[in-house]
Amino acid sequence: MNYFKKLNLFVLIMTLSAVVLMGCNSQTNEKNSAKDLKQSEETAKVKEITTKELSKNIDSDNWIIVDTRINDAYNGWIIDGVKRSGHIKGAVDFAANWLDVDNKNKDKLLDETLKLKKISPEKNIVVYDSNGKDAKKVANYLSTKGYNNLFTYNVNEWANDKSLAMESYPNYEKIVPATWIKDTIDNNNNNKPYKVFEVSWGDEASDYKKGHIKGATHINTDEVEEAPLWNRLSDQKLDKFATNNGITKDTTVILYGADPMASYRVAAILKYMGTEDVRVLNGGYDAWLRAGYEQETTVNKKQPVKSFGTTVPANPNYIVDMPKAKEILADKKGSTLVDIRSWDEHIGKTSGYDYIKPKGRPAGAVWGDSGSTPNSLEAFRNIDNTMKNGYEIESTWKDLGINRDKNLSFFCGTGWRAAEVITYTDVLGFKNTSLYDGGWNEWSSDPSNPVETGDPKTKK
Repeated sequence: MNYFKKLNLFVLIMTLSAVVLMGCNSQTNEKNSAKDLKQSEETAKVKEITTKELSKNIDSDNWIIVDTRINDAYNGWIIDGVKRSGHIKGAVDFAANWLDVDNKNKDKLLDETLKLKKISPEKNIVVYDSNGKDAKKVANYLSTKGYNNLFTYNVNEWANDKSLAMESYPNYEKIVPATWIKDTIDNNNNNKPYKVFEVSWGDEASDYKKGHIKGATHINTDEVEEAPLWNRLSDQKLDKFATNNGITKDTTVILYGADPMASYRVAAILKYMGTEDVRVLNGGYDAWLRAGYEQETTVNKKQPVKSFGTTVPANPNYIVDMPKAKEILADKKGSTLVDIRSWDEHIGKTSGYDYIKPKGRPAGAVWGDSGSTPNSLEAFRNIDNTMKNGYEIESTWKDLGINRDKNLSFFCGTGWRAAEVITYTDVLGFKNTSLYDGGWNEWSSDPSNPVETGDPKTKK
C-alpha cells in the first residue's frame, strides 16, 4: 500500500472513530442531562419542615397544608400504621395517586383542583404523607409547575403528639379503602358475617364477568328497583331480594362497582331496609385495581338465607315518596328539597334522560350541584372517583343556601346520584336527611305537580 493510500485510510479511521465517540458522548450527555433533570426535580427548592415550624405557621394565611395520602387516610382511615386517624386539622387534600389517573382531561382537572383548594405558588406549601413517597411526588409535580416554596413532612410525627389536632369525618367507616376489604376477606377483621357484592345493571353484567373481587357476588340493580319510574321495589319484594342474596340485618354488606353510583343506590336501599352495617368501596373497582389486588372471573352463586331478621323497612324515614316530598317543599323554614342534577336539568334545558320528556324541577327545590351530565358527579368526587373533601361540599352548599341544620331531602332523576350524595352526608355526620326516591321522574309524571324552569335568581 503506498503512502497516500495509507494516509487516506488513517484519516478515514480517525474520522469514523471521532463520529462514534461524538455519538457516545452525545448519548452520555443526554442520559446525564435527563438524570440531572430528574434529580433537580426531586430536590428543587423542596425542604423538610419540623413539627415545631409547622405548628408555628399552620394558621398563617400564607401557608397551606396538603395531605398527599390516598383519600381514605384523609377521611379517617388509619393507613401505613399512623397512630391517629384522619388528617392534620385545617389541611386540604391532594392525593399523589391523582397524578396517575388515566383521564384525557387530567391536566385541566388537576389545575382546577389546585385552584379550588387554594394551593397557589404565592403560598408556602407543606405536603405531607406517612410513607416518604407521596409528598415528594406531589412536591415534584408542583415544582415543575413553578411552585417554589415547598416543604415536606411526615405526619407520623404529628400523630405521635396527642396535643396536636387531627380530625376525621364522623362516620368515615361507611366508605372503605381497598385495604380494608382485602383484610376482611383474608382475616375477617370485622369479626362479623360479611358479603361482598359487585353492583351494576344487568344479569351478571360484563363488568362482573371481566373480573371481580374474590368471592364477590353480582347484584343487578333490577333486583331493587323497577320501571317505569325506577323507584325501589315494594317492601315485601325488597325483603325477598335480601334473603335471596344471603343478606340479614346483621350482615356486613360490602358493595362496589365499576361505576360507584350503582353501589350507592343499593347501599341507600339496604339502609332503608334495616341493614346495620353497609360499606361502599371508596372510588369503586378502580381503587381495588390500583391497590394491585387480585381479581377473579368465577361466577359466584348467591347463597340465600331464610330471614332478613327484621321487618322491612326498619328505617322508613330514610327514603321518602311524593307525599313527603310535598311536605318538605311546604316547610320552607325547616326543610329543603335538594336537586342533585346538572344545572341544565335544574333549569329545564334538558330532562337528562331519553325516557323522561318533561323538563324542569319541582317548584321550590334548591339546586345542590351535581355534574355536567346525568351520569357524572364531579361536584362530589375527586378525579379518582373517591369522595370529595367534605368541607368543600358543605362550603358549596352554604353558598347555595343548603344548611345541614335543616331537614334535607335529596333527589335526582331516578335516585342514583342522590343516593351517592346522601351516603356522603352520612359520612359527614348529617342527622336529618332523606332520599326522595321518585325524583324528577316521578314528580314530572303527574301534570298537577307544580314545576319551575329557568334560573331561580333571574327567572330566565
